[in-house]
Amino acid sequence: MNLNSVKPGLSVKTSFNLGSTRGMLIAQKHLDARKPNAEGVIKGWVPGHGGDVWWVEHKDGSVGAYSFDEFNPA
Repeated sequence: MNLNSVKPGLSVKTSFNLGSTRGMLIAQKHLDARKPNAEGVIKGWVPGHGGDVWWVEHKDGSVGAYSFDEFNPA
């Protein structure tokens, strides 16, 4: 997905193949919450990651951290 198109409130679907979380300084619970091929809503950007990593709230209420290239508009 184009980074300039990512905005809070955007409905997205995560990729089938998620990338590495190496280098992400994020609480483990948010890394564990990452799900392939899941629908959710962008909640905001993750501080300290230069705008490349975003919070996605899944339909079940869990929140995972994803790089902008790990999701597409739903």
